[in-house]
Amino acid sequence: MQASNKKERIKVLFVDDDVEFLKSAKQCLKLQGAFDVESASSADEVLEKMKKKPDVIVCDINMPDINGIEFLKALRESGNNTPFIVFTVTRDKETALKAFNAGANGFVGKSGDPAVVFSTLKRCIEEPLTTNSK
Repeated sequence: MQASNKKERIKVLFVDDDVEFLKSAKQCLKLQGAFDVESASSADEVLEKMKKKPDVIVCDINMPDINGIEFLKALRESGNNTPFIVFTVTRDKETALKAFNAGANGFVGKSGDPAVVFSTLKRCIEEPLTTNSK
């Protein structure tokens, strides 16, 4: 997919166990740009939604049945290079380093001004797709 083609929509798989947050975050992300957002709140849903081959994955870290970093590691070990953005409340440098070492393309903290948070998330989603299309 070429992100430079403004008419094409970016397929985002948004993974978070907080269903209420997931609903509002999905709406906020859709308002940011040309995104088709699928959401998953459990490991079973993630596996089902991965069949649709998302362009990018946005994933929380701390979830009861799937750890975001372990999910990322499993994807990378299986040869899946889908851009992966960690979107979590945790903002410590050690966690961010673990995410990047596992193959994350971005790390965005959930807390703060929603306009800034989702603008940052939008940029993180689009950046690897723009880089890969060059």
